[in-house]
Amino acid sequence: MQWYYVLNGARLGPVTQEQFDQLAQSRAITPETLVWRAGMAAWQPLGQALAQPAPDADSAICAVSGKVYPKRDMLEYNGQWISAEHKDEFFQRLREGVPQQGEMRYMGFWIRFLAWFIDWLCMIAINTVIGVVFMFLMLAVGGSESTFRENGGKTALSGAFIAILILRLIVQIAAGFGYVIFFIRRFDATPGKLAIGAKLLRSNGDKLSVCRIIGRELSRIVSAAPFLIGYMMAGWTDQKCALHDYMCDTRVIKK
Repeated sequence: MQWYYVLNGARLGPVTQEQFDQLAQSRAITPETLVWRAGMAAWQPLGQALAQPAPDADSAICAVSGKVYPKRDMLEYNGQWISAEHKDEFFQRLREGVPQQGEMRYMGFWIRFLAWFIDWLCMIAINTVIGVVFMFLMLAVGGSESTFRENGGKTALSGAFIAILILRLIVQIAAGFGYVIFFIRRFDATPGKLAIGAKLLRSNGDKLSVCRIIGRELSRIVSAAPFLIGYMMAGWTDQKCALHDYMCDTRVIKK
């Protein structure tokens, strides 16, 4: 039996019965946690779901209605049991592409690229502001002392000017990390991911820690080399994971 559950507003799973029991024992899920498994008509708190009697060996729960029927009067499809009276409704949903209860939706390569592009535009705006501030600072320094100095007959940048350039680089790097840390810690998504209706969580549904966010940003370097193959993995892996998602145990999911 496979279970799905909700943590931090994200639907996670499937997990096996053994994994589900471990989550319950570790208090990762509680009696109030919303859960679903094949045969349940709707998501329910864990305490309520476990209070319902399980079907015997000759019966099963209909994946559409949540009612118990004899298996001889049911159809099995991909591990789910559907009663005869709900068969047409179940397959109509499949034809229309309507997600079944508990189905997870992961964001693929191109939609994630759009989110990245939006974040890239946001960072351009932030770095432009930083650049303007430091430009005025450079002008102020240039007005008080020479930007260039003579060194053995060669022209070189002054020490103050070099220090400003280094400081500008440090501020821009800090702004980049601050951008992702602030939004992911507060909203589980950067503005780009918020725009496409996505959330960034761990594979078990937990929020990302600051260290994991920083590690994920640094691991993008690995995904980019060689030839962005690590990024393109999000187009064909089962859970639409890029290489840095696997490295940091993160998932980009539809809210």
